Amino acid sequence: MEEMQNVELVEGDEGRMCVNTEWGAFGASGELDEFLLEYDRVVDETSLNPGQQLYEKIIGGKYMGEIVRLVLLKLVDENLLFNGEASEKLKTRGTFETRFVSQIESDSGDRKQIYNILTAFELLPSGTDCDIVRMVCESVSTRAAQMCSAGLAGVINRMRESRSQETLKITVGVDGSVYKLHPSFKDRFHATVRQLTPGCDITFIQSEEGSGRGAALISAVACKMACMMGQ
Repeated sequence: MEEMQNVELVEGDEGRMCVNTEWGAFGASGELDEFLLEYDRVVDETSLNPGQQLYEKIIGGKYMGEIVRLVLLKLVDENLLFNGEASEKLKTRGTFETRFVSQIESDSGDRKQIYNILTAFELLPSGTDCDIVRMVCESVSTRAAQMCSAGLAGVINRMRESRSQETLKITVGVDGSVYKLHPSFKDRFHATVRQLTPGCDITFIQSEEGSGRGAALISAVACKMACMMGQ
């Protein structure tokens, strides 16, 4: 919610305007170039919209599994994984779904879940291979959570500065399958946002209504209204 006085495209200075940032498109002018890895560039180049939605391709669940697959292939090429041999299934674009990332990171520690997933890819992983694959998944999902956090923190800090408040109390509604289903994404995301927003009291509300447009926003507004009615 932006102060009307800061919204250039709409007349009037009173009240606030709900702004759709469309931040998935951030990076089209080179803002993310220094953060893009070789795997990100491959994902972008082989996508249906090269050069567009770069931020989304770094943080989105639609692309997370593919990034992991590309990292694994790189490690195989360097003879650091699976004895330097990748199966045809692992070599196939789009086969390593993001749900596998969540399942691998949910492994209890006995590696059984990781082993079962990798054998389904026609691989024969060692215990060390399983550990490496888990580390890759954790690295990719942690980066996604932290990059997503940076975007939200930037918006929240701007809101606090626009309102000239020493402490901003705010509710953030969140939706998305990775946020809901990944075992650690939510906690990493929350922790990093709070780390990057000193002077802000943030409450996160998870939408339970699916991924329909506006579901997260409705959750946040409903929470705020409930708080106001309780005062």
